[in-house]
Amino acid sequence: MIPGPEQPASTMKIELYRTILCPRCLFVSRTLKKIVARSPHLELETIEVATHLTRTRLAGVTTVPTIRIGNDALTGLILTPQMIRRFIEQHLPDDAPEQNRPAY
Repeated sequence: MIPGPEQPASTMKIELYRTILCPRCLFVSRTLKKIVARSPHLELETIEVATHLTRTRLAGVTTVPTIRIGNDALTGLILTPQMIRRFIEQHLPDDAPEQNRPAY
């Protein structure tokens, strides 16, 4: 399939494992949605761990919030916007154009 104007040539998938009752998860979700809205090459998938227990277990997720890109995960009690952006930037190709970097 050839990418159209609304679909970038390659996207990077970000998975957010969360629960609806977790206030830290809500903060991380809002932060990720802002980053993804400004970066069309990023795709966010939110996984509700309470309804996707098997997938969560197979992904090795043991706490929320957890952000996964590929096989790497970022988790913690306090995930700041800077930590989240740095984690995303670490997974961009070295030759990624500046416009593909998450907006600050």
